[in-house]
Amino acid sequence: MVVLLGTGSGTFQAPATFAVGNYPVGVAVGDFNGDGHLDIVTANANDNTVSVLLGTGSGTFQAPATFAVGNYPVGVAVGDFNGDGHLDIVATNEDAGDGTVSVLPGTGSGTFQAQAIFAVGSYPEDVAVGDFNGDGHLDIVTANANDNTVSVLLGTGSGTFQAQAIFAVGSYPEDVAVGDFNGDGHLDIVTANANDNTVSVLLGTGSGTFQAQATFAASLPYGVAVGDFNGDGHLDIVTSSQFESTVSVLLGTGSGSFQAQSTFDVEGFSYSVAVGDFNEDGPLDIVVSNYIDHFVSVLLGVCRSQLEQRRFSS
Repeated sequence: MVVLLGTGSGTFQAPATFAVGNYPVGVAVGDFNGDGHLDIVTANANDNTVSVLLGTGSGTFQAPATFAVGNYPVGVAVGDFNGDGHLDIVATNEDAGDGTVSVLPGTGSGTFQAQAIFAVGSYPEDVAVGDFNGDGHLDIVTANANDNTVSVLLGTGSGTFQAQAIFAVGSYPEDVAVGDFNGDGHLDIVTANANDNTVSVLLGTGSGTFQAQATFAASLPYGVAVGDFNGDGHLDIVTSSQFESTVSVLLGTGSGSFQAQSTFDVEGFSYSVAVGDFNEDGPLDIVVSNYIDHFVSVLLGVCRSQLEQRRFSS
């Protein structure tokens, strides 16, 4: 695993590497031991574990602690699922014979209890969390690549979840994110559909159910993230394009629909995508991992309407 510390100007220090498990695919961050320093968790596909690296606060991390999950974990997210004030971990177990998520309750000391397993759809690639029914308890959504669905598991507040509800999306959803796209106060879902060049947007009803998908064109989408890139108060969508070396930005209208995509070039095969203000100038920036050439591309938001690419080795 590689960490690039930001300078605040949109540039980054040289990469620092830290050992994790075998074939880390997914990564998430959170303060797992309550010391005020961010920690890291990776989903290690080839050894059926997650690795937790506790942060020191200086940009370095302690040696990883590993915890067992299901078969071939690839997606990971964090949230307090049982309301005890400690962050928990959820990982998607992609193996076609599995179709589950593993939930590991946090103890507050940086360690985790044994996994509890919950059924989802076939070949779950990614996972996100949010309160979809407004009951104050975090819920889970997974993108299920093999059956072109998302699974929504409503949390009970005790760390357990109701049986999945399944909603159709596009062909081979690789990634999933959540946000309120129509400003009604209810969380919505977006998936990146790798096989049909679309994203699917499912508007939430506030009860834990979702309207039928609306699809919007995106170029060979693989990863997906959300943010307000033009400063109009409406959430937008960005996708990475694995085989076209681009990112696609779809500006939201505020009604749950989106304008036609604008594409921006990056280098290499773009894989996952995330957003943040890396140069502290206000507009959101985009970072894309390029998994073959071992670098990341950072696209700095300019005047809330343009993007300027920079490349950093990883």
